[in-house]
Amino acid sequence: MMMQSAHDLWKQSRQGTLALIDVRATRAHTNAHVPGSVSAPYSRNGWGRAVADWLRSQSLTRVGILADNHVVGQAAHEALRAEAVAVEGVLDGGPPAWEEAGFPIVSVPDVTADDLARNLRARTVLDVREPYEWRSGIVPGALTIPMGQLVRRIGELDKTMRYAVICASGNRSQQAAAYLADEGFQVENVRGGMALWLAGRHPVDYPRD
Repeated sequence: MMMQSAHDLWKQSRQGTLALIDVRATRAHTNAHVPGSVSAPYSRNGWGRAVADWLRSQSLTRVGILADNHVVGQAAHEALRAEAVAVEGVLDGGPPAWEEAGFPIVSVPDVTADDLARNLRARTVLDVREPYEWRSGIVPGALTIPMGQLVRRIGELDKTMRYAVICASGNRSQQAAAYLADEGFQVENVRGGMALWLAGRHPVDYPRD
């Protein structure tokens, strides 16, 4: 395994010649991560093969692996065992260590449904659920863009605005918020999503068909 500096790994990932794989839990990745890194939480069952298959789908065969505990070594070993995957570097220690090594870090804070309701005018809510889910109600004034359309519709968003990203329970919105943060947007993830918004008896609008 050829080791490279953190700066070189990040530069190559931005050039599209190498994938940076963050093997921590999804929420940890959302809270703070290297921009452009891909969240692929490590597991013992077929993780290396799944990563190799994804890399081939992206026409990539080289990875840098990021983590903050002992699984980083296990993940590197699994990736090396998978066909057509070359591990160019491994960095342990999590976001503080990554910053010290020269990586930029992107953080996505959480906001609760109650805090969002109290300060709704300070944010633009972006609802990334599917259209059928909006029928149960949306946050008043929310923009509605399904998560699967976000990449091609990103031009509809304004980087001067502050977005609170919401979904049904907070899982999809984590991923969407992390993507938007990487693209330079000011974002927060609404913890618990519409489930907690509705549970808090906050107002809703109903989109027209």
